Amino acid sequence: MGFNIGARAETVVITVRGAVTPRQLMVRSLGLVARVTLQAIGLISVVTMVLFAVAPAMRAPVRETGLALWVAVGGHLDPAVEEAADDEADNPLVGQPVVLDATDTNVATYLARRYHVADNAVRMVVAAAHAEGKQRQIDPLLILAVVAVESSMNPFAQSPVGATGLMQVMPGLHGAKFGQGNGDIGPLDPVANIRVGSEILSDVIRKGGSVEQGLKLYVGAGNLPDDGGYAGRVLTEMGRLRLAAGGSVAAALAAGARADAHGPAFGTEPLTSASPPELSTPPARKQNPA
Repeated sequence: MGFNIGARAETVVITVRGAVTPRQLMVRSLGLVARVTLQAIGLISVVTMVLFAVAPAMRAPVRETGLALWVAVGGHLDPAVEEAADDEADNPLVGQPVVLDATDTNVATYLARRYHVADNAVRMVVAAAHAEGKQRQIDPLLILAVVAVESSMNPFAQSPVGATGLMQVMPGLHGAKFGQGNGDIGPLDPVANIRVGSEILSDVIRKGGSVEQGLKLYVGAGNLPDDGGYAGRVLTEMGRLRLAAGGSVAAALAAGARADAHGPAFGTEPLTSASPPELSTPPARKQNPA
């Protein structure tokens, strides 16, 4: 009889000691949830870094998903950072595959064939001009016409007076626009050159009051009687680009070939890839800032 009572008492003691209170259960549950959440965040971080490294095209979707999750948990978005991220998403990166709509594809085809440049490289230039034209509220075809006349689509072109890159930007005057420490290298980056060149072009058009006067200022002929036919060549090339954009790529190429055969007529025809613009444009380039 005594043994059975002791056994029951021992059993009772063991049962009481092994019991888990509701408070302990809640703490353990929260700990488990926290651990699983941290593991998930770690996994997401690793996957995100991998996607950013191997799939540039996934950067925008991943960034948008990350921002949505951040907002969902109460995070605050800095408008300046968000705007910078949007600009990065809109502008193409060197080496990144570029997808164009039908109109811009026609323009890229024309430029690639006329100036004997690789299609992928031209597509990047067209995309950059499209993005900058939208931001600066100027016709992207005007930007591309300036690129064609200035450098014949050669991103490494340099004039005797130091104008550099696709839009022949003067690093001595506008090097700071490429960012700190990038004044010498930045002009050779096609996308950066178009960004800065488009900014200058927009400023001089606003200052001059018209596209024609803006082009005169862009080439450094603001104080001269004429611009050596520069504005005429740019606008003529812009007309061919517009013809190509409408689907008549062959007609635009034929018009360019006729112009090449007759030589650069004063004030009307664009330069060819074999004739650097600085050698045929009398004014000394200044690109006076607006």
